[in-house]
Amino acid sequence: MRSIYRLLYRLLYNEMAWAYDTVSWAVSLGRWDSWRRAALPFVRGNSILEVGFGTGQLLPVLQNEACRVVGIEPSAAMQRMTSARLRRQAKSVPRVQGTAQRLPFADASFDTIVSAFPAPYILDPRTHQEFARCLRPAGRAVVVELVLAESGLLLKLFYHLVFPSAPDTRQRLDEAARSAGLSRETHVVGDGSVRPLIIVAEKRGSG
Repeated sequence: MRSIYRLLYRLLYNEMAWAYDTVSWAVSLGRWDSWRRAALPFVRGNSILEVGFGTGQLLPVLQNEACRVVGIEPSAAMQRMTSARLRRQAKSVPRVQGTAQRLPFADASFDTIVSAFPAPYILDPRTHQEFARCLRPAGRAVVVELVLAESGLLLKLFYHLVFPSAPDTRQRLDEAARSAGLSRETHVVGDGSVRPLIIVAEKRGSG
């Protein structure tokens, strides 16, 4: 099952990127965008990086006159999707193609790093080391995941089928953040059977 999921994931980020938004809307029963936007109340400062921006839905939402937003995404297909979206909206957001494990930015460049529904890169300790390097003192990484908020056998089966994860995923994420010197807290927000889990990993302030 996990190998099938990895194949579908690769296709959705590459050959079938055109179907990503439709599939996301369908599996979330129309709540994908609201789940993603659950990160917004946790964003601080005026220099923001979105890691793994996918089809670019969140980039123009993060951007405003007082906020500098940059995006990074490894998939060329997703980059093209985002370019088309921003053109339709008459928006301009700087973007680069690259990976979370090797962020092409100077030290202490950002107040907040956002990653909504990240790929397995979020479990790589190198990702969190790069987050810590690129964050300013007291900056934060805001990661959006999902959590099952209600019990029930059929609901659990559906959840783990649509949103599969390894049993030690949360522990590995915690260890990766800790190893990079980031403190961590979690917030379950919203309502419904499946809810956004906001993971905030903060860098220590100076002094």
